[in-house]
Amino acid sequence: MRDPVERLYMDHHSWVYQWLKKRLSNNEDAADLAQDTFVRILRRKEHYYFDQPRALLTTIAKGLLINWYQRQAIEQAYLEALSAQPERYDDITPEQRLQAIEALCLINRILNEMPERQRQTFIWSQLEGLTQQDIAQRQGVSTRTVMRDLVSAMTLCLSIMDDDS
Repeated sequence: MRDPVERLYMDHHSWVYQWLKKRLSNNEDAADLAQDTFVRILRRKEHYYFDQPRALLTTIAKGLLINWYQRQAIEQAYLEALSAQPERYDDITPEQRLQAIEALCLINRILNEMPERQRQTFIWSQLEGLTQQDIAQRQGVSTRTVMRDLVSAMTLCLSIMDDDS
């Protein structure tokens, strides 16, 4: 008897690939995301019981597709920002460019997981350099609340960075 994941792959890989191909302009990207869909299933810690395999595969593939589009948008914004800069960025290697894009994707993921007030607090503190008191005044909350939001934001950052490495 075949492994349930192997059977799922054999029965549904071409369907997932076609589903993704309709949504992407590049066959190679569709093939990569189809593979990643099954890799996600292999990484699952739950028992392999696939009552509705196409629903499961569609859910996973949609998540991967959303991540792919977000990454494309971040990469495009990064490249546009680089092209608007002086020539000192001309010597960036492809590896450095990839590392920068991966870092931006991780930052985007972290910020998207934060509640709105926490995200705004984190951005004002870390990017704009506002004090906790200034942030508290802008948000109409106590400095203790701002401190709690910053601690939660930093904890989330560390947690996601640990998970990512």
